[in-house]
Amino acid sequence: MWSRTETQTRMDAAKQVMNEIIPSIPAEVRVGLTAYGHNRKGDCNDIETLIPPGSNDRNGLLQKVMALSPKGMTPMAAAIENVANQLKNKETETTIVLLSDGEETCHDSPCAAVKSLKDSGIKFVLHVVGFGVNSKQKEQLSCMAEAGGGAYFGAADYSSLLAAFKTVEKEVVKKVAFEKAKSTVKKKSTGLGKLRVVIPEPGLRSLNALKIIRKKDNKVLRTIKNIKNDSTYPFPAGTYELVAGFGNSNYQPDSEVSYGIHEINGGEITEVKPGLLIINISEPLERIPAHRLTITKTDEPDFNLALIAKSGNAYYFYMPKPLLAGSYIFTVYPEMSRDNTPVAPLFVSETCTVPEAGEYVVTIDTGIKVKEAQDSTVIGWQLQTIDGEKTILNVQKEGNGWALWRPYIVNPGSYQLSVILQGMDEPLLVSDELIIAKGELLEFDTGL
Repeated sequence: MWSRTETQTRMDAAKQVMNEIIPSIPAEVRVGLTAYGHNRKGDCNDIETLIPPGSNDRNGLLQKVMALSPKGMTPMAAAIENVANQLKNKETETTIVLLSDGEETCHDSPCAAVKSLKDSGIKFVLHVVGFGVNSKQKEQLSCMAEAGGGAYFGAADYSSLLAAFKTVEKEVVKKVAFEKAKSTVKKKSTGLGKLRVVIPEPGLRSLNALKIIRKKDNKVLRTIKNIKNDSTYPFPAGTYELVAGFGNSNYQPDSEVSYGIHEINGGEITEVKPGLLIINISEPLERIPAHRLTITKTDEPDFNLALIAKSGNAYYFYMPKPLLAGSYIFTVYPEMSRDNTPVAPLFVSETCTVPEAGEYVVTIDTGIKVKEAQDSTVIGWQLQTIDGEKTILNVQKEGNGWALWRPYIVNPGSYQLSVILQGMDEPLLVSDELIIAKGELLEFDTGL
């Protein structure tokens, strides 16, 4: 793992990926960590369970990963057997993820060893990530994944390694969410049914009201203003829609979206348990010139939660959002241009998979802020990829130009920055390489 990609060692790339993946794993997904070849050279028994399977200690797991230093053999088959033996008494299927940058060095046939474990009845699926491997090594690792009922992922650098782990993470989250969805609380009593709504405590700050609408005549039967974390409401048997009203700043009307249509049966309890979308944004980046935040659902075109920051007051934008289980994308837009033409978004999130009654955290901690220029002819600036082929930000002067000097969200990477001067036909390149690291707000002085 000490071999290098184009920009860093494979071990550093793997640690960087884990530093992003581990905090984003929902709380209901339990984890574990087993490492090999990290204590002694030439020892095929150098296998250690650092975090036992079933743990919820995210910080401990991340600390163990950050402390790893490869120095020995690659006993993959024995390590997988070690983990599988810890799963013998598990009733549900466990996902094992093997990360390797080479071939087995201690077992004649790791593929056959995995097949034997699978045939023994232990409930697990094995995914394998091959990091910078050659064709022969890929063949061995692919065979192990197939024998373990899983998939093989190839990765050559940090970006492809991150993509592989995100794919596995999404599968695990879906599996856990599916298992949770099988547990439905129902109680038989009178002819009245009940609607139970359980909202995670941090999400209550975003909500102003809940409306319960009878679908046969679209009549609002009840509007709940003083929303509690866990409440139950009695209704006659029938079909009802639950509508959530999200707060907007400066006393604007609520932004409403549906929490679904639900059947209420006599003597039974129908439960609605939203999860939380948590936008973990650093304090300086909360001051981006945001005017509108929209949350859309990837598989429901009609779902569109739009929050407006009137007079620049984005008070409600980044509060935890209680949403039904599903996949979402949120987008932050600037203020409309004076002629009301469409404007490009300031930020578009990755796909956010919110589990029922769980959490999905998006961390936003990287950006750029251009220092206010003394030259009054500066009317805009552009942030582009190094080759100039893709424009990431194109900030133009509106009014007194205050938005030019606000912070903006960007992804970590290398960029070039140009300023736009009044009377000049083309942008003026002021930096041909700006490196913005994760967790960094780069304050750039153009010298103008």
